[in-house]
Amino acid sequence: MPEPVGPSDDDPETVERDEEATGEEQVANSPRERALELLVTVLLSFSALLSAWCAYQSTQLSGEQSRLDGRASVLQLQAFRAEQRATQQAQADLGAFDRWLDATTSGNAVRANFAEQRFSPELDTAFRAWLALDALVDEDAPGSPLEMAEYVTPDETASTRLEAEAQRYETAAELAGGAAGDYVLAVVLLAAALFLLGIQSRIGVFELRAAMVGVAALIVVVTAVWALRLPTSVPL
Repeated sequence: MPEPVGPSDDDPETVERDEEATGEEQVANSPRERALELLVTVLLSFSALLSAWCAYQSTQLSGEQSRLDGRASVLQLQAFRAEQRATQQAQADLGAFDRWLDATTSGNAVRANFAEQRFSPELDTAFRAWLALDALVDEDAPGSPLEMAEYVTPDETASTRLEAEAQRYETAAELAGGAAGDYVLAVVLLAAALFLLGIQSRIGVFELRAAMVGVAALIVVVTAVWALRLPTSVPL
């Protein structure tokens, strides 16, 4: 009795039914499926490597951000202390000038000379420039040498310099933090691509699998181009 003839394994209808099975990992049994699996393997390997590199860069930049923030805090503290010393010196110089002015207006040249000899170098420089304006007579002249541009104390200069340096470190820390966050975002995008590449193997419809792999490939390529342009260090 002849045996019933069924569809062979090479029948296109059989291949199509195999592709449409869902819920099970698909086996590459056709040229296009084998090509798709090769693409998936390449994307998986590249995504894993790129994700690890992005995570490493994020960690490095986060540490750099902490270091820069710490340095900025130290510089701000130093600037504050220098500003305090500059204020104390200004108060002392103002007191010395007031004693000279009291002695001069009362006609006591000995006291005025005594007070003048105790001027700080910064006050003495500004005092000479102030006298050159005939400030005791000219009402438009500055009220004291401390209002002159020539009056600059070392601590005031140091405070300005330290404050500018602290601001530079703060700006660098913000850049480092922003770059670290961008690398984290790259890791998240790559994780989404890896998810699509993993879940597509459970889909039976080849066209749907190919579409998911295409979306994942687009995410990987765009993320790679963007991530490779991100800074790996922050210049000061």
